[in-house]
Amino acid sequence: MVTKKLKKKEVELGFIQIPSKDRQHLFAESTLPLETKLNGFPAKVDKHARLWCREYLKSKFPVNTEVNLIRNEAGFQVMPKTATQETETNTNEQTIVTPPESESEPVLTSSDVSGLNETWHKIIQGDCLRYLNSEAIGDVHLTFFDPPYLQGKAYRFFDDNQSDGKYWDWVKSIIKGVYNVTADGGAIYFMHREKNAERVLRILRKAGWNFQNLIIWRKMTSAVPIETRFSKQYQIIVYAIKGEKPRVFNKLRIDPPPLPWHKWQHEEGVFLTDVWDDIRELTSGYFAGEEALRDKEGNRLHIQQTPVALLLRIILSSTLPGDVVLDPTAGTGTALVVAKQLARSSIGIEIDPLYIELIKKRLTNIRVADDVSRHFEYYKFTSNLKQIWPLEKPDLKQQKLL
Repeated sequence: MVTKKLKKKEVELGFIQIPSKDRQHLFAESTLPLETKLNGFPAKVDKHARLWCREYLKSKFPVNTEVNLIRNEAGFQVMPKTATQETETNTNEQTIVTPPESESEPVLTSSDVSGLNETWHKIIQGDCLRYLNSEAIGDVHLTFFDPPYLQGKAYRFFDDNQSDGKYWDWVKSIIKGVYNVTADGGAIYFMHREKNAERVLRILRKAGWNFQNLIIWRKMTSAVPIETRFSKQYQIIVYAIKGEKPRVFNKLRIDPPPLPWHKWQHEEGVFLTDVWDDIRELTSGYFAGEEALRDKEGNRLHIQQTPVALLLRIILSSTLPGDVVLDPTAGTGTALVVAKQLARSSIGIEIDPLYIELIKKRLTNIRVADDVSRHFEYYKFTSNLKQIWPLEKPDLKQQKLL
């Protein structure tokens, strides 16, 4: 293992200069330059022993971050030095890189327009299992759970290349922990890859959740061809509840445009079904638009950012104003941003300190791209819409957050 501090030029250009004293250790008999991988991304080492991977390294870490670099059969792995310890849980030996944990008090409160008590939005930096297994969280009404999918993606504080067994033990522990802090009749929406549907359903059932729907979120971008199977173009979202009956389920009506085979537009919209084909994912290309969070150079700040419209639909369906929404792997905080605009309180747990700062800024200044009010007309035929959506136009600011 090699340890070094990243200099400004390395951060800006996206490379790591291997110190002379460590080159023999890392490269052994390898001839430079060479093609390799870094945290699963294509990379190369040039003749000057500089490890290049702009896609992963460029502006990824702050200047002077001390990182550990190792080489194995898969290529190179880099992570902040302060994040190499294992999490202190006795559940599954989950290996993730862990920055120092800190619990924040609610970053803000906001008066909700329906006359209820003030809502609050709490951000916690750290391992979600630590807080789910304590008394820090309770009486949750809705949880949105969208974990990493074990696809070898380059998360800064999560090992997305770990063993299958460790990963699913970690997921099971979170699902059980969420169940324990959920109020009777509360809901969970668990999103994952379509190939893991059977596993997701089994984990939920064994943890005590009562299955309600397997939602198909159909993607709008073209599917990648596969040699032996049909191309994949959707993700699953499993909706389940704690107990026999949901405490809240709002029957949403949407107002989609008529399809070519329809004779006329539905005068009162249509009820929402378990196939959601009207919400665009935030793709890596230009279709992501202004909603995708980017740095000043236009690079995406999160690998799998969830669209505002998806969280809007989930929170409207299974909560009321004043309820508490939990996201145990909060990412950039979309669930909290939507909850705030809908007069729900929220708790977000996130291990990456960069994302913690993004969440705080998104909550403090709602961007134009995060404004949910533009979707109000789409749900206008929902009978109790004004009761579940206390519409208040936020003070909008479209800006770069970093």
